[in-house]
Amino acid sequence: MRARDFPEGFLFGAATSSHQVEGGNDNCDWWDFELAGGSKDPSGNACEHYGRYPDDIALLRSLGLNSYRFSLEWSRIEPEPGRLDTRQLEHYRQMALACREQDVEPIVTLHHFTLPRWLSERGGVLAPDSTDRFASFCAAAADALEGAARYIVTINEPMVLVLMGYLDGVWPPGRKSPVSAVAAARRLVRWHREAYARIHARHPDMLLGVAKHWIDFQPRERGSATQRRGAQVEDYLFNRWYMRAIRGTYQFIGLNYYSTRYVTSLTRGEPLASADEAHTEMGWSISPQGFQRALRALKEFERPILVTENGIAASDDEARRAYILDHLTAMRHAMREGVPVIGYQYWSLLDNFEWAEGYRPQFGIVAVDRETQERTVRESGRFYGEIARSGRLPHADPQT
Repeated sequence: MRARDFPEGFLFGAATSSHQVEGGNDNCDWWDFELAGGSKDPSGNACEHYGRYPDDIALLRSLGLNSYRFSLEWSRIEPEPGRLDTRQLEHYRQMALACREQDVEPIVTLHHFTLPRWLSERGGVLAPDSTDRFASFCAAAADALEGAARYIVTINEPMVLVLMGYLDGVWPPGRKSPVSAVAAARRLVRWHREAYARIHARHPDMLLGVAKHWIDFQPRERGSATQRRGAQVEDYLFNRWYMRAIRGTYQFIGLNYYSTRYVTSLTRGEPLASADEAHTEMGWSISPQGFQRALRALKEFERPILVTENGIAASDDEARRAYILDHLTAMRHAMREGVPVIGYQYWSLLDNFEWAEGYRPQFGIVAVDRETQERTVRESGRFYGEIARSGRLPHADPQT
């Protein structure tokens, strides 16, 4: 029998986030933003995952996956400043324990874009006491998860929140201010560092990290020194700056990778979709080679890498199957080059609420009927599950 492409115990799984799947998260900034017309659809009841999670975790396990990344909803846990809802803390503890009962490793994200309404009304990320509020919430969540979850992601995609919410203004709080964007980026560094300090002091056995969205910036013309320099500048500002600013405060690195962006000058780049390349229905160029380059780049930080998101929006499931195979193959190449990858979480387990884009994009390896909530496993999910079970890629290139 051919040797495994991925080691025993490799964390093959899928990911979701609370607001995108739970339904009824009506006490957060995103709910208000949706009602004000900030999304193509309101999130509404989403996938009703809040009540259906036991069946969804069992479905994930039935596919052959051994890990599940999900997030806590801060606005449920702390509905008013300083008042923790112990029932909600227990709910998320039970989610983690439900994973354990299915032999699924829970990977828990503490902040995945949404903020409690009360914090949003006081300035959100830039509120004077937001760092202390966030760190206190994280400490309480870690206490509730003790003995149930080991892998903890403090913040999901901090620089995406900065870009979309404070520079482009298309997510809450809807600002278009470079000054606010810089202040928000610096504040999110403090959020992570303080949360890390409090959790690590109380629970030193927990493994802490950040889920960092990494764009593969490349010069459109490799012979252009200006474009090469522009790609280096964007790579530093979006990718490396944050990770260097929090160096020493993580036991693993979460990588969210989706696309390559081509840079055409010192200050401009093309959209994530290149006209002459295949792209997803989100308009993002499909570049498994960029995934391999991103994994190589993260070796700089000398920690194990857990791919916390990678996936495709596609109505054609064959495109999803090909995307998964190509990206897992690129990941295997990186691992054989010495990149310390410990797991891969496909985004996403379920078709869900895709923020400002509403329900149109279909990322899930499991389809969800918006009317009946019926789950249907796609063939791409079965294909991915077979790789997870066997630890082998089909049609492996013999020289790698």
